[in-house]
Amino acid sequence: MTGQPLSLPVLWGTLRTEIIERKFVRDVGVLTLANIVGAALTFVQGILVARWLGPGLYGVAALVMSYPSLVYTFFDTRSTEASVKFLSEFRARNEQDRALAMCKLGYAVDFVIALLSFFVVIVTAHWAAQNIAHRSETTSLIIVYGAAFIPRALVGTSYGVLASLGQFPLIAWVETLTTFLRVALVLGFVLTGWGVAGIVWANAMSIIVTGLFYGITAWMVIYRTWGLPRDGSWKALKGRRREIFSFLAYNDINALLGMIPKQFGVVLLGYFRNPTEVGYYKMATSIGSTVGYLVGPLQSVTYPELGRLWGLGHRKALRQEARRLAIQFGLPLGLAVLVGGAFLPYALPLLVGNEYVPAVISAQLLLAGSAIWLALFWLRPLFLARGWIKEWTKCIGLFALCNLMGWLVIVPKHGYLGMSAWWLVSTATAYWIPPVIFLLRMARDEKKG
Repeated sequence: MTGQPLSLPVLWGTLRTEIIERKFVRDVGVLTLANIVGAALTFVQGILVARWLGPGLYGVAALVMSYPSLVYTFFDTRSTEASVKFLSEFRARNEQDRALAMCKLGYAVDFVIALLSFFVVIVTAHWAAQNIAHRSETTSLIIVYGAAFIPRALVGTSYGVLASLGQFPLIAWVETLTTFLRVALVLGFVLTGWGVAGIVWANAMSIIVTGLFYGITAWMVIYRTWGLPRDGSWKALKGRRREIFSFLAYNDINALLGMIPKQFGVVLLGYFRNPTEVGYYKMATSIGSTVGYLVGPLQSVTYPELGRLWGLGHRKALRQEARRLAIQFGLPLGLAVLVGGAFLPYALPLLVGNEYVPAVISAQLLLAGSAIWLALFWLRPLFLARGWIKEWTKCIGLFALCNLMGWLVIVPKHGYLGMSAWWLVSTATAYWIPPVIFLLRMARDEKKG
């Protein structure tokens, strides 16, 4: 009867149909759950290791691992984004031969980059140990960590394959298992007295296992879906090669620019200041980066769907989906993170001890910047899905340039606090450029339509 209130079973059925059973929510949910478990384990690991080593040695460990990561990122094309974009399109159009060729290309590019990066690490390891870590005895540890990136080359394309095929529960399992392994190895090595060396060896071993896990899992899925990647023919990509290589090239520049605020800052801080300040900043970034455990699932699930809509030519549906993601997910989550930052002065000293009290303000500044990143999580998937890689690269370039120029002036005098404050300023300004470009392009497209 009209106007009669709904019963609880009916309300529950409606909720289950409209929300719980929606694939987007389920996929984001399973990845977020895996990331929450991973974040909790990583956070516990960070607290214990920070307490056991103190800010100085904690900073040395961070610098030893940051340098090989910096080198790898310098050459990395981030094939995951290219794999997701083009495999999503090829899958939507049932172009099996092109999908196999794309897989083969992705793995080939990733291994070349890993080998090149390792060569550079070997040549420069001694210099990095003396001038960045400020401990010449860490040379071998830098090389060990750099070697782990060779098997890690399996991760990029493998993740792209699994994401484009909607295998998010499988991704969640792999991430959870490898996180358990890493935490167990790190805590075990440190407890047995290995110190900084234990942290580096444990992380290197977990990176190797992660690469093998992803590689084996993805190859099984590829074989069941399309066939063996080695059977892919370069000829199948005829007509799309220029677009694919252009995407990879701009994504390489994109990754290089993104490296500046994410990884170069730690190296720069170690060069101009000291490992203790790096320890404070590392603790602050470990708090701010927890937001990434939510951004990652949101972008991982959003990107293939937006790529599919673009590949099928559903322009209006693409715009509507982006608007929905911004209003229903981005803004509320970003505000929630800002509110959570108010509790850090009480929580951080309680968790890691009074030695890290100086890191509180830095953590709040970085968390505020991460809140902006979370609120606008949908921008990067949207730009990449539409093929606006040039525009996105320009925005990231502006962001990176702002950070670099500011840090070169601020860090020598103001250290990690100045670095954190400037990162927030750059994030608050540069991250608003992509939405402006997006709105202008949308308005122009609608006029043409």
